[in-house]
Amino acid sequence: MKKFIHLDIDAFYASVEQLDHPEYLGHPVIVGGTGNRGVVATCSYEAREFGVHSAMPVAIARRKCPQGIFVPCRFDRYHEKSAEIRAIFTDYAELFETVGLDEAYLDVSHYDNAVPVAKIIKERIRLEAGLTCSIGLSYNMSLAKIASDLRKPDAFVIIRPEEALDILAPLPIGVINGIGKKSQEVLKRRHIETVRDLWEHSEEELVQLFGKWGHALYQRARGIDYREIKMERSVKSISRETTLIYDLHERERIIEVARELLEEIKQESEDEQVMPQTLTLKIRYTDFTTRSKQRKVEAGSNWEEWLEYLVDDFDFSKGVRLIGAGFSNFLHIDEPGTRFEQLTMFQLPSWKEG
Repeated sequence: MKKFIHLDIDAFYASVEQLDHPEYLGHPVIVGGTGNRGVVATCSYEAREFGVHSAMPVAIARRKCPQGIFVPCRFDRYHEKSAEIRAIFTDYAELFETVGLDEAYLDVSHYDNAVPVAKIIKERIRLEAGLTCSIGLSYNMSLAKIASDLRKPDAFVIIRPEEALDILAPLPIGVINGIGKKSQEVLKRRHIETVRDLWEHSEEELVQLFGKWGHALYQRARGIDYREIKMERSVKSISRETTLIYDLHERERIIEVARELLEEIKQESEDEQVMPQTLTLKIRYTDFTTRSKQRKVEAGSNWEEWLEYLVDDFDFSKGVRLIGAGFSNFLHIDEPGTRFEQLTMFQLPSWKEG
């Protein structure tokens, strides 16, 4: 039987901030900005008790939690901690799939008993990385993800085949991976709010509602998921954006912010072992109109110079409230034509015997 672990670092960015600043422990920490503009990237569980959540505008978060500690994102530090965590779990799993910086699926089918292994990984992350994680262990990827979400934070949940349906039945339909807010609205209009409600509808009905995805939804609601770990996720784009504390009109101030964003996406490109060929610059004005321009050039080019060209294509006279930068159109390091000498790539941790 297959065995999968889903590992999710609890409130990752906020937990790293509390680790580096012990005085933040026990207090509501909100990561994403120090002013009133921008959105919450993540927040500690103490902040969630006040109704704060990720993607919430910072201004609203301040009203809900005025005593919160608001801090900017430090992506270099988060990448560093993510690498520490990866170095731990790759001691036990040769097959793994990362999701962002704070989640991973591990195939641990080669262990007769994966429970002790999952507990060791969890304890090593606590002791060596200084962070807590929620772990779900089950016989497929979908159920492992559901298990890790059931009792956060610091969860350890096992879903065995004989108990899967009993656990799934009362859960809200949103626990199924792939069911977002829009899909939940569609289902709610049909009085489908729990997994048990979904069982009353045929596979054909779900295909009519969601197309091909309806097949997977029908199966996952019944504890069936045949997906395997994909070691290499196809990276389509990497981007960062920031909403400014106050409107900017001066080119030099705008290019300064854009350069900081460029450094962040360059770092992530290196972590993903891809070389971008297209740079995009996005500008949102004070009237909320949004413009973007991009340049496709040779991989390994001097992106700082191309950023200067893109900035000069914009008019800033009416004020800028948001700036974004993004990479796309990637080459992987093993593709023909990749120019290794122009961009240093970080290597993935070596595979190790479990």
